[in-house]
Amino acid sequence: MATNVWEILVGIICLGVMLWEFYSVVKSFREIRQHGNSGTSGFAVLSIWSGVIFGLIMFAITFDLLFPKLAGF
Repeated sequence: MATNVWEILVGIICLGVMLWEFYSVVKSFREIRQHGNSGTSGFAVLSIWSGVIFGLIMFAITFDLLFPKLAGF
């Protein structure tokens, strides 16, 4: 486990941000899939992918903060 209380606190905050980001990505994807039409911006796909990438980065940060010995960074 993390040795510092601040690492644990920041790790839990990052976990919350990560979960919220993935929730937002899934919600946006479903909205575009159900209600998207020719008027939907082409950049919508880019925004979904950037949300997934940001969520994965937050996952790596969370994993590193909460489990430093397993992460090996």
